[in-house]
Amino acid sequence: MQSFFKKLVNNKNTLINAGLFQMLWLSAVLGSANNLIWPCLIIFALLACWQLHPQRRATKDIYLVVIAIFIGLIIDSLWVVIGVIEYTDKRPIDVIAPLWIVTLWAGFALTINHSMAWMQSHPLLPILLGLISAPLSYFAGTRLGAIEYHQDSLLVSAYIAISWAIALPILVQQSKTN
Repeated sequence: MQSFFKKLVNNKNTLINAGLFQMLWLSAVLGSANNLIWPCLIIFALLACWQLHPQRRATKDIYLVVIAIFIGLIIDSLWVVIGVIEYTDKRPIDVIAPLWIVTLWAGFALTINHSMAWMQSHPLLPILLGLISAPLSYFAGTRLGAIEYHQDSLLVSAYIAISWAIALPILVQQSKTN
C-alpha cells in the first residue's frame, strides 16, 4: 500500500512538472508574439520553485539548467546570426537569442529528470525526440507569431532537428553522470 501512495505522489509531481512546462512554453511563445516577457518569467519561477524544492529536486537539476542555458543561447543565437530564423519580439540586441527562448531551455532542463525521465532509458530516445519534437515546436512558434523562418521551412526544420538531436542527448547524458 505504501508503494501505491509513493507512485501516486510521483505521478502527481510528474504531471505538475509537465503541466508547468507546457504552460511555460505557451506563455513564452504567445508572450513573445505580443512583446510580453513577464508571463513566461512568472511561470518559469513557479516551475523552478516547484521542481527545485528539496523534496523534488534531482541532484543534477541546477547543473542541467546552467548547461541548457549555455547550449540554448549558442544554438538559438546562431540561427539568428546565420540568418535562418528571426525572433519577432523587440529586444536590445537582435543577434542574441531572446530571454524567452533561453528561459524555455532552462525550463526544459527541469523536465529531464522528472516528466521526461523516460528518455534516460535508451540512448536513441533523446535523439528521436530532438529530431521530431523540436522542429514541430519551432514551427508552432512560427504559427503563433514568435518566430519567422528566413529560409525554406523544411531546411530550417532540418537544421533544428539536427541541433536538437545533438543537444538533447548531451543534456540527458549530463543528467546521468556523477
